[in-house]
Amino acid sequence: MKPSDFQKTVQCRFESCLKKVVRSVVKDYYKELNRRKNKEISFSELPDVLVDKMAVWDDYETDYTIFSVCGIDIRVLDDELAEALKKLPERKRNTLLMYYFLEMTEQF
Repeated sequence: MKPSDFQKTVQCRFESCLKKVVRSVVKDYYKELNRRKNKEISFSELPDVLVDKMAVWDDYETDYTIFSVCGIDIRVLDDELAEALKKLPERKRNTLLMYYFLEMTEQF
């Protein structure tokens, strides 16, 4: 069955309208890409100073070694420091921890 002239006309108009819509969408897409290119900067191109300002570092209890002095828990992040403190006698370790972390002195 052959399509009639009316059906061909309707089909041609529909295709023409469809092509206009597609062109418009493509044009808007390229315009948006161009806008982004001019206004935005990729994350990899940011200076390290800005990246450091935006960075968020997670803080986990397992990252610390905890020493208890006078009922106060002192968290030490540096593993080498924690190992060195563990090797000290308890009295000297507590004195160091109170002096450096709790800002206490030996003066009465």
